[in-house]
Amino acid sequence: VNAAGTALLYSTYIGGSEDDVAQGIAVDSSGNVYLAGWTSSNDFPVHAPLQGALLGTRNAFALKLNATGSALVYSTYLGGSGADQANAIAIDSSGAAYLTGSTNSVNFPAISSLQASLAGGGTGATNAFIAKINAAGSSLVYSTYLGGSATDSGAAIAVDSSGNVVIAGSTTSANFPVANALQPAYAGGGDAFIAKLNAAGSTLVFS
Repeated sequence: VNAAGTALLYSTYIGGSEDDVAQGIAVDSSGNVYLAGWTSSNDFPVHAPLQGALLGTRNAFALKLNATGSALVYSTYLGGSGADQANAIAIDSSGAAYLTGSTNSVNFPAISSLQASLAGGGTGATNAFIAKINAAGSSLVYSTYLGGSATDSGAAIAVDSSGNVVIAGSTTSANFPVANALQPAYAGGGDAFIAKLNAAGSTLVFS
């Protein structure tokens, strides 16, 4: 929509033959649009993908649409053999994309990982995840689980000028990974969490 709210500049479907849901959106300084969400479609439109096929019942997706809305710069599935969804996306000044969401896949792609495996794997647990995709959309810079043995999900994400990432979400895990914690213990009934990762995605600054 134009700045005055008076005209539709472009509008498009993006999806396949099953359920597709966009959960997060970001725009860079050139007007390119980044979307993140989840899809159950094995024919979701991919372009120069990191992962070209749907694995499991539902995968996260990330895509970049050019400034005129006329072409995909990249579009990819992201996930494992379970159920994965992206809930939020943020973009840094170089165009790298940062995603957070939830996964119960034991084989979610974990790269240079702070937490390399699903906590409570095989018991129905879901962990939050954080993933960074390079500006070209051609590789994962890092990707990690973050969670405990119950249910954890990332809901919001932001990145600062140094590349440090902050995510917020919800957890029912009494063993959610904490560091330099304002509130070190789970209070019950489902707690919010906030966590900051360093620019390499290798260390919790606080959680």
